[in-house]
Amino acid sequence: MTMGSKAIGWVFPVALFLMLIIASHCASRGVPCGQKQLTFLAYVYKGQAALEAEWPWHAAIFQKQRSGEQDYICGGTVISENFVLTAAHCTISFRMTLSAEDFTVKLGLHNKSYPSEHTRSFEVVEIIRHDAFNINNLQNDIALLRTEKDISYSDYIQPICLWPVEKSDLNSVIGSSGTVAGWGVGDGYKLVDILQQATLSVVDYATCLKSKPEHFSKLLSDDKSNYCAGNQNMTNVCDGDSGGGMYFKVDNAWYIRGIVSAGARSEKGRHCDPQQFVTFTDIPYYLKWIVQHQEVVKKRNLLNLGDCGLDTHNITTPEPSKPVFLQYPWTAMLEFRVEGTPSVQTICNGALIHPRFVITVGHCVDSAFRKLRLKSVRLGEYNLKTNPDKQKTTDGKEISTTIQSIDIEKVFKHPHFNNPRYDNNIALLKLKYPADVARPNVKPICLPTLEDFNEVYTISGWKRVGQLSHVLERNTALLEDKDTCRTIYGKMKVNLVNDANQICGTYYHKQELDCFHFMSGAPLQYVKNADRKNQYFLKGLFSLGFPNCQLNYTDVFTNVNSYTKWIASVVDAENV
Repeated sequence: MTMGSKAIGWVFPVALFLMLIIASHCASRGVPCGQKQLTFLAYVYKGQAALEAEWPWHAAIFQKQRSGEQDYICGGTVISENFVLTAAHCTISFRMTLSAEDFTVKLGLHNKSYPSEHTRSFEVVEIIRHDAFNINNLQNDIALLRTEKDISYSDYIQPICLWPVEKSDLNSVIGSSGTVAGWGVGDGYKLVDILQQATLSVVDYATCLKSKPEHFSKLLSDDKSNYCAGNQNMTNVCDGDSGGGMYFKVDNAWYIRGIVSAGARSEKGRHCDPQQFVTFTDIPYYLKWIVQHQEVVKKRNLLNLGDCGLDTHNITTPEPSKPVFLQYPWTAMLEFRVEGTPSVQTICNGALIHPRFVITVGHCVDSAFRKLRLKSVRLGEYNLKTNPDKQKTTDGKEISTTIQSIDIEKVFKHPHFNNPRYDNNIALLKLKYPADVARPNVKPICLPTLEDFNEVYTISGWKRVGQLSHVLERNTALLEDKDTCRTIYGKMKVNLVNDANQICGTYYHKQELDCFHFMSGAPLQYVKNADRKNQYFLKGLFSLGFPNCQLNYTDVFTNVNSYTKWIASVVDAENV
């Protein structure tokens, strides 16, 4: 059998810690994992059709179309009553991240075109992609789909076990064979209706790399977070099998070792090459990530603000198509009193994360500004030259908003600010009284509990100088490769020593005549869809960059997610 991917590019992207969750039982329900309930059914090897209920944890992932139709795109694996494991690339189409509401998961399915009475459909309310997923080489190709309703187990629907920690060494399975299943391309390069299965042998890194160096040198990860398998014959996974699992029987239970990720294209370039090896995301490498996300599923916002960062637009609406006015109501300005005068200067930006707290970068509250004293925070601003700000909506109604200026009660600079240099560049400002978040132009943004992948981010704020600096602006940013960013800044004698605390972004739309940077502390954000709500989450704060369009507009941002524990501890201690 030939089995495979959701979409074909230069590859066909086929698709310890808390032992109770990754042990051989589903503790939340006391249901043993990895057990086939209909044990009397036989199965056929060598790429033949599987019998019904033979792989009760195997899932079919469908993408909803505007026409109302649902197209099968990938496989997945049930690992608990709320989660299906799949490949991250299955949740992305033409480099656009798809929304949870775009997917349906079908379980207990055998004939893809004719579901039986045992088949159950589940809506998806959240997609959790690995934050380090690389769409260019499909490394860290893993995602979790959270279902709207709890998955009810039956003879035809069962969870599989996550690979045991004590057997995580890949050498323990090299040379052995695991089973893969799917509805991918079969004979004649057509998607099949009946679930197929095949056994593939795991091969070592060197063997895989030698088989096609120019291909696997890009796909195989240096950290050994993926592996190769295949028979180099006509039995393989192919287009449509992405996201499915590789299953092994260990100690009388079935475990998932890998997720079908990527393989080579045929010489004609239209489909997979079934005589080549295939890469699999290695589950043991991601056990901690899986468990962490399962645990925080009910608390996606760090500070428990249910209405933070709300976005009323459809999740598919491109950010540049949204209005700027009232779209980023958490974007704040820091007001400094000029020594010996009543005048106030606005020098830095920040973001409202709580009615009493604004977050910004550490160097904006440092004592480096001579003759300036940080006094207050301005919220709800849009046009620095007008107050109130007035805009007309699409239905012709005029909205008028006024600013709030609130004095700062206390400043919390990170205890390790600028140690080492340029690192830990973050601070919190406690306001003397709560901001009026009932206003449409003053709202807090959400803080993530764990990092999540997003292809595109948006920075909002005011630029230091320039023709339009008095009006709130935004720009689209793509994250820059960390090694590339470190090399670029190293040439300018700026050493970025901590990858986790700093991220780099390159602006997507660079205007030739507008090469001025945003003010320090400008928020970098993204939209996430979960539980039927679209919400903005804070990714970073603009920390440093070079003027005059140097370095191709690659700026450095403080990675807010690295400081969530510190942020939560300060807010909890002060919010009385």
